[in-house]
Amino acid sequence: MKNRRLTSLILLTVASVFLFFCLSCGIPTYIVPKVTFTKDSSGDNNVSFKVAYSCDDVVGDGGRVGLILLYNITSTEAKDGNSNIPKQFKNLFVPTSYNGVDVDVEQNTPVISIAATSTSGEIRAYAFTCNGSLVSDPLYTLSLPVNGDFSKKLSMEYVPAEEGNGVINLSVDGVPALLLGLDPSSVIDNYIEVYAAVSVKSTSFTNHYWSDLKFVGSMRIVDDGN
Repeated sequence: MKNRRLTSLILLTVASVFLFFCLSCGIPTYIVPKVTFTKDSSGDNNVSFKVAYSCDDVVGDGGRVGLILLYNITSTEAKDGNSNIPKQFKNLFVPTSYNGVDVDVEQNTPVISIAATSTSGEIRAYAFTCNGSLVSDPLYTLSLPVNGDFSKKLSMEYVPAEEGNGVINLSVDGVPALLLGLDPSSVIDNYIEVYAAVSVKSTSFTNHYWSDLKFVGSMRIVDDGN
């Protein structure tokens, strides 16, 4: 009987010490939601897509779920976009599994830049401006719900300008939400490819989660005169 009591006491002591060190050092608690993007339609001056979010953990009012939208201007349409852009996004901003870093957006500076090769020119993916301002962590382009799962349809419509680049009306579930713009250094060719990713941050979790960056469609830019 004494041996059993002694064994129980030892196990209890070991468990208490382990719990103490866990609380003192802090075990990482990761939030890993499921994020999916679905292409809806692409056409002249417009793109629409859906973003769905589900997670067993709750971000809560102290957290933020943000959507970032990047674009690449190209002369030819690619059905699936440029695969190098999502790869480079992951290399730059998700250095370890499920734990990313902030995306710092600067004017006249692409978020992603891939050097030219013998078969292609330099690839530059910029962040859209939002209501005339640069986007930043933690909201980025669009703030998304923080309480529970959701599914949203986003529609983007390019409105040509008489001089310079036009603007893009962004609607969420059919309701006008934001006015997006292109970086001043951008010169429009035929197509604007759009890429999207979701960022999740919360004081309840130790990681900064980034979904994969996904190509969600391309719009062919058509001026009134074309």
